[in-house]
Amino acid sequence: MSARPHALPPSVLELTGVWHRSLLVDADGRRDTTTAVTWVQGPARYADLRQPVNHPRHPGVTSLSGLRFEELLALTRQEAFAGRLRQRSDVFHWARTLDFGPAGLPDAGRLRREGAVLVETGVHVAYLEHWRPVRSAGPSAAVELFDAETGCTGLQVRAGDRFAQVRDRAEPLPPDVSLAELVRGAADIGRARALLDFELSLGRIDHGRWTVERSTLPHRVGAVPAPALDGCAGLVVNDARPDGTPYTRVFEITAAEGLLAALHSTGSTALAASATSCAPAPEGIG
Repeated sequence: MSARPHALPPSVLELTGVWHRSLLVDADGRRDTTTAVTWVQGPARYADLRQPVNHPRHPGVTSLSGLRFEELLALTRQEAFAGRLRQRSDVFHWARTLDFGPAGLPDAGRLRREGAVLVETGVHVAYLEHWRPVRSAGPSAAVELFDAETGCTGLQVRAGDRFAQVRDRAEPLPPDVSLAELVRGAADIGRARALLDFELSLGRIDHGRWTVERSTLPHRVGAVPAPALDGCAGLVVNDARPDGTPYTRVFEITAAEGLLAALHSTGSTALAASATSCAPAPEGIG
């Protein structure tokens, strides 16, 4: 009897959706089934948030200014990154153009399907991960963003009824030093807060209302970003300044994919007409 042929790897487009990690086995054989890991994949752009099982919650806090130094330091245990997923044969590369932590080794793995499970094995580092799909029906789209006021870049991804909103810190982190070390060595608590001012929020869309459910920034949990397209070249979102003051952040769209109108909250009525006039963007533009 001939050997069973190897299954073909999935394509990037076939990965569009939301994935929950159910297992990690690292190079030393240690198993992790408790870290909350969610990967939101658009047509090509993606976002990934990883938080330990005992990740602290701070209800009632309106900004990082409401956290003590020890509470800020605890936030460094999470991981969050976003960018574009590329494929070469069965090897997938997650380019981390936005990263909560300092840059590390290239993030590359091989993917294969085993029943309902997506199995990932490391290329540059030995590891094994199991990913399970999360039901999420609806359109997919993503945009890369730039805030001219602050110089921050960002990313918005929609996959069905789930979304990811990402906004970089104002200045890049130095390489080769962990975020925890940088925060511990900060000159003052204001500098520590600036180092942690990176948003990667994940949430759900329910009847047009976008609500953040998890975030690198504790005060963003429960927020309603209400994204609104400004023509086909801009995206406006509800945000908060470092002191917690609400304000409207205006982004320029620098690259796009999918149906752009899917990134417009139905609660954002002021710019609704301009949103409906946007044609679908070619996949992978930018």
